[in-house]
Amino acid sequence: MNALFVNACVREGSRTKRLCDAYRRKHWSGEKVDVRELEVWKEPPVPLDAARLRKRDSDIAAGDLDGEAYRYAREFARADEILIGAPYWDCSFPAVLKLYLEQICVNGITFGYGEDGRPQRLCACEKLVYITTAGGFLGAGSSVELFIRELGGLFCIPDVQFIKADGLDIRGNDPERLLREAIEGI
Repeated sequence: MNALFVNACVREGSRTKRLCDAYRRKHWSGEKVDVRELEVWKEPPVPLDAARLRKRDSDIAAGDLDGEAYRYAREFARADEILIGAPYWDCSFPAVLKLYLEQICVNGITFGYGEDGRPQRLCACEKLVYITTAGGFLGAGSSVELFIRELGGLFCIPDVQFIKADGLDIRGNDPERLLREAIEGI
C-alpha cells in the first residue's frame, strides 16, 4: 500500500500528531506499507495568485501537468490511503493546509469532470482519514468535517473518515483521558 500522511501539526508535542501516530501504528504497520510523510509546515506550498492560476489554467488546457508545480497533486493522486492531521484552529485548520489543498486540486490529476458535469475519479485513494483535536467542542457536521467530506467527494474517494478529540481545553476536563479515549477509539 502506498500511504500519504499530510502532517499539518505545527506545534511541538501536538495532540493531533499523537492521534495521527496512534492511527498509523494501528493501521499502517507492517512491511507492505510505504508511507510518505509530508510535513506541510516545513515545506509550505506557494499560494495561488493570479499569475499562478493563469499558468495552471494554461497547463490544464494544454494537458501539460508534468511540471514541478504539480508534484503534490501527483503524489496525492497516487496514494492508496491518505491521512491528514491538522489541529482545529480558528474554526478551521492551519493556513498551510489550505495552501497544500490548493496545490492538489488540479483538474486532470486529482479529479476530472465527465460530460454530465460530475466529478470523475482520478485518484487511487480508497480511504481518506482526517484527524483533528480541538480545545472546545466540535459539533456533528462541523465546517471542517463538511469541507473534508466535500473534498473527498470531489476526488471521488469512497471512504472518508473524520476522527476528532475535542473539549480538551475545557476547564474541568482531563485532556489526557480524552486523548486516551480517542486513541482507543481508533
